Amino acid sequence: MPLKYFIWFSACCGILGTVALTLYFSAPFWLLPLPAANASAEDLVNFGRQYRNLILFDVWLQQVGSILTVLFALALVHLAGTSRSYSGRLVLLVGAVILSLSLAEGTFIMAAVQAGDNGHNEAVVTSVDMGSVFIHIFLLAPSLFLVLGFALMRSSVLPAIFRRSAIVLGILFQVLGVAGLFSSTALVLVIFVLMAQNAWTLLASISLLIRRG
Repeated sequence: MPLKYFIWFSACCGILGTVALTLYFSAPFWLLPLPAANASAEDLVNFGRQYRNLILFDVWLQQVGSILTVLFALALVHLAGTSRSYSGRLVLLVGAVILSLSLAEGTFIMAAVQAGDNGHNEAVVTSVDMGSVFIHIFLLAPSLFLVLGFALMRSSVLPAIFRRSAIVLGILFQVLGVAGLFSSTALVLVIFVLMAQNAWTLLASISLLIRRG
């Protein structure tokens, strides 16, 4: 693929991935109100039936947003010429971990919807409980921004502020991920870090187009 088209493809992955993940993370606030943590099996089944299509759409947003964001990160590493470096290979590894966790969470949520359709109320509760655990697992997983920042450290693909801020965002993500195991306040703060990461990806995509396009 010619470099010009590759850059456009990469930037589109970053922009569209950010849009999808922003919609996914913000859905509980405007589109898909989450059931109470202590909701009964009957309440969860009714919730699944009422919001069935929206739940499936939300899962789709998560999967598409995750793969596009990882593709953007890999494209930056490729453009930086660090694919064969240790940090570049870490980006590939962490991207695979993120996609695996995303697919696993989506599997449990879809399992809850299907169990509700089949009248397996106990399975609905189990699937929802398993899915709710992933908020901690995601935060304990290695940060894509942290390893990406190191992979781009000596590259001019993006301005220096992007490289440094990616490392800062990655460190904050990891620290709050551990703190979130013991404090609900830390989980609230993670929301702001996620918003900052989405803004980083969007601005990095635009910068890539301007500088390289």
